[in-house]
Amino acid sequence: MAEIVVALGVGLTQDDSAGKIARGLQQHHERLLVITYLSVVYATAFLIYLCSLHSVLRGDSDRHRILGALVLIGGVLFVTLHAVSDIGITGLVGAKLGSFGSQHDPAVPYTLFLTTYALESVGDVFGSLCFLAAGLLVIKSGILPRWLAWVSILAGILLFLQGFGLGGVIASFGLVLDLIGFVLLLIFVLASSVILLKRETAVANIAVPPVH
Repeated sequence: MAEIVVALGVGLTQDDSAGKIARGLQQHHERLLVITYLSVVYATAFLIYLCSLHSVLRGDSDRHRILGALVLIGGVLFVTLHAVSDIGITGLVGAKLGSFGSQHDPAVPYTLFLTTYALESVGDVFGSLCFLAAGLLVIKSGILPRWLAWVSILAGILLFLQGFGLGGVIASFGLVLDLIGFVLLLIFVLASSVILLKRETAVANIAVPPVH
């Protein structure tokens, strides 16, 4: 969420001209570096969350194991492609290529800017598998509230469908679906994290006998 707030200040879209994008990336290169630094944090933190979610939702049956594998594999591919976009490319443009492109060849930052949309769109397609599988596991296990399962499933469906618009690069509906799906994803991650942390705290308090 912090990354999105910072990125709004750049004020560029995939429909802007190459020259405008090149100038904007140079002008806001410090914001791009802030996005990179925040992304380093979320990329590592999400993997920790993903492993915790997998350990909670995995079951003993074959179907549960398949869905659990989709949660882990889909989630890892999701965060990896987002990290390549938000850390690798955004950091490269903010540190070096934004200034070079605006002075010499605006096609370079323009291409990289659109590449970030494409990479994140592909990552969201793999992420759809993660959140569809997570929603189904929540319904089967009952570990989390049922409404949260449907939030996850709906997020997965929207993240899958946005791929047909490549996150807005091919068609604008892709960006709209991607944004809605991402908001639902954030709701699921936040709510599930709070619920599981409270549950772990309660179990820990029960397990430790009071000292008299």
